[in-house]
Amino acid sequence: MNSGNSIIPPSPAIRGQIQKIYSDINTLAGFTDTNHLMQIISDYYLSLTPPDQQLILQNADAARQFVLSLPHVTNFTVEVRPINNSYIQTIINDPIFQHSFGQTQYRFAYINPYNVIALQPFIEPRKDKVPTEELDLLKFALPTNWDTPAEVNFIQPNGPIQILSSNPTLQELSIEFDNINGRVMLGAPKHLNLIQVKQFQGKYYLLNGYHRVVDAIQQGLTEIPSIVVDAFSPGEFITPPNFFRFGYVNSLQRPPLVSDFMSKASIDTKARERRYGMIVSLDVKPINIGI
Repeated sequence: MNSGNSIIPPSPAIRGQIQKIYSDINTLAGFTDTNHLMQIISDYYLSLTPPDQQLILQNADAARQFVLSLPHVTNFTVEVRPINNSYIQTIINDPIFQHSFGQTQYRFAYINPYNVIALQPFIEPRKDKVPTEELDLLKFALPTNWDTPAEVNFIQPNGPIQILSSNPTLQELSIEFDNINGRVMLGAPKHLNLIQVKQFQGKYYLLNGYHRVVDAIQQGLTEIPSIVVDAFSPGEFITPPNFFRFGYVNSLQRPPLVSDFMSKASIDTKARERRYGMIVSLDVKPINIGI
């Protein structure tokens, strides 16, 4: 990243207190106020000494001053050309895709990643190698393996069952019934991990695939495959608590762009590592019925 500051290591853990794990992140501090920034990094910030805390605040202020100097954006052109490849039909034919997108107005297109508006204010830098051959690039941007990596723990004999993942989309439970073999299977639901942008009134907002899009920009790609979904009202944009609100970014003459992660509008810092999931309790009751 070219944010112009180095990551401050956390202070040593205090004996007798919980040891917390932090991940490197790059955050668009230039588009946040202090309260919003603290929603993202508060655990890490509070672990630092006062001088190091002050340095983070100074870096954030510098990022805000940089944003004030940016020219207004007038060109939000994103869609470059449609994707004409049989690989796309494999995605469309999948019942899981049809369940998620069948009632929406969508299309698959190559997009210009530099003009896409960011709703997610932070990323964990990955620097994955982005392929350049068309089929490999399609599989990178629009994979067909939609399993959600999860850790499952079961306390014998009757539970509970704990399902955890680093994926924040894990908010519900997948239940599959195998009638032939008399089995019920519980697990993490599928996640359509496609690069996805949503278009509203000529502007394009990135909903999924932040790390891949940032990696593509870093490696100089000017086109990347995506599914494009048309939105017809602001109510279709629902973001997690620490994300940018749609109304906020839509009101700015210079909204945060995904490409701003590579500019002085961002700062390198850390945030607490989190896991998402659920605990499933089993209520087992014997029954005795006549047949």
